[in-house]
Amino acid sequence: MSANGIAHIISGDGSDPVATKAARQVAKLDIAQAKRQGKVVADDGTITGDPDTTKTYYRPNNVYDLDTLSLAYGTVADADPLVPARPWTKIVALDTPLTLEEAVPSTVLVELESWYDGSDSTAFVPTGPADGATFTQWTDKSSFAHNANPYGGALTRASYQTNELNGLSVVRFDGNDGLTINPYSSLVNASAVTIFVVAKLSATAGYPKLFGQSQSFDMFYSTDSNSWRFNVAGAGPITSTGANDGAFHIHTIAFDGTQSTNATRFKYRRDKINNTLNFGITPVGTTIGPASQLDIGFYSIGSSQFMTGDIAEFLIFTKALSTTQIQNVENYLSTKWGL
Repeated sequence: MSANGIAHIISGDGSDPVATKAARQVAKLDIAQAKRQGKVVADDGTITGDPDTTKTYYRPNNVYDLDTLSLAYGTVADADPLVPARPWTKIVALDTPLTLEEAVPSTVLVELESWYDGSDSTAFVPTGPADGATFTQWTDKSSFAHNANPYGGALTRASYQTNELNGLSVVRFDGNDGLTINPYSSLVNASAVTIFVVAKLSATAGYPKLFGQSQSFDMFYSTDSNSWRFNVAGAGPITSTGANDGAFHIHTIAFDGTQSTNATRFKYRRDKINNTLNFGITPVGTTIGPASQLDIGFYSIGSSQFMTGDIAEFLIFTKALSTTQIQNVENYLSTKWGL
């Protein structure tokens, strides 16, 4: 028997070489999966122990998916052999993913359009700002470089605040600040987008806007209804619960224009819980609007609807994430920010 007990694996009487090779392939994957999870693998192939993220060989995406193996070794014969990161593409529910890379696979991360992380002091210009200092750029940590810049001069800059949430830093908007990304063509007439924002609203006067793609796709707070409201694909959904309480929350906004009803095309979750929306009589369209600019913390048209409050992290995926993927990203954010 070879190390890790693979060579002795056969199928039946060994007369089917394809099945035998497939069994060995699965055995190798079982061992690789155990190691990626930080478990212990003995020389005879016995696997023991619980997942251990402290092990140097632990890997974030640590569950394989046979469906992404090509030809005879997989469960789908015509699987694409060029799937990125195959076969480590399976998504499983994770209670406490420590990184975004652990929460979602590389096939999803390639559609992470923007990532603004208030806890990363290197993601600002100038880098490593002092507590309370303003900055000239909040750098996008995705691969698309959608860097966010102040909309105006030195007096309209958001500030960097240290040790604000779970010991981590955030970005503060004081009621006349705003960041803008122009152009932002990837959202133009997009048919799907999933957004996560960890934010705190400190004041509600003036219909403060958390983010907005002009009036094509935005989120703002209305004191008329004491609720969050949205503009999305021609509709104006209103949250049914969750009036502002001045605390940090995880907001999840999911749009998928390929779905057939208002409730399936647009969803809002607060602190990992689905929120019932009032859609009124206007249906949600199949694509969001044509605007090619994204604003954070204000509405650029007329320089109004400024936000007073903090944003800790802001993620935009140009993809309709699955339920498990959404939950994993939310769990990553709640673990990181102590929410």
